[in-house]
Amino acid sequence: MLTMRADTIKAGAVVGAVAALAFAGQAHAATISSGHVDALSFTYDPVANELGIEVLDHSGPTVYDPANVDFDVHSGHLVNRPSATPCRFDAGDNWVIPRLESSGLLWAGWSTEELDLDDFGGELHAELTDAVVPSGGNVAIYDAPTNTLRFHTNSACNASGTDITESHHHATWVFTEPGTYELTFQVTGTHTTDGPVTSDEHTYTFDVG
Repeated sequence: MLTMRADTIKAGAVVGAVAALAFAGQAHAATISSGHVDALSFTYDPVANELGIEVLDHSGPTVYDPANVDFDVHSGHLVNRPSATPCRFDAGDNWVIPRLESSGLLWAGWSTEELDLDDFGGELHAELTDAVVPSGGNVAIYDAPTNTLRFHTNSACNASGTDITESHHHATWVFTEPGTYELTFQVTGTHTTDGPVTSDEHTYTFDVG
């Protein structure tokens, strides 16, 4: 079940001091403000029977532990909406990571290319298990062409998790207030031979504004 907590103080606190693969031992060793990034890159270790979630920055390419990345959703992402769309946009200012690549902006998605999805019956299930957001803020992650809501920090929108069936996918991310957001994700699946498996929880930091 999603737990959402409001935090009115913008802070760059590290949620986990686990080393990134490229910058061992450092906290928020990488700030990513633009370009193609698989924010949720799902992995599987068959020896340990463990699912994992990494950040794959295609500009390197470089792989990071999510705890070591600060996603900079800067003013270039600012979109003003004349009216609200329930469970999508607020009226006024919103900060949007678009589903289509745009120069100078983050292009954040997810992928299952680091594992064989067929080994999990063709799908995983990703859950947004916790969210710390600025006062009044929410995050919506949805597929614009079909208007399918994949994740939302407001439990009333009934989208704390989604089935992952895509090898590579980009959705629209909407942040409704400036400030720091900490989003915690977990992924589960049923391996065809090894049975049910669940990843650790991984917390992501998005600095918006």
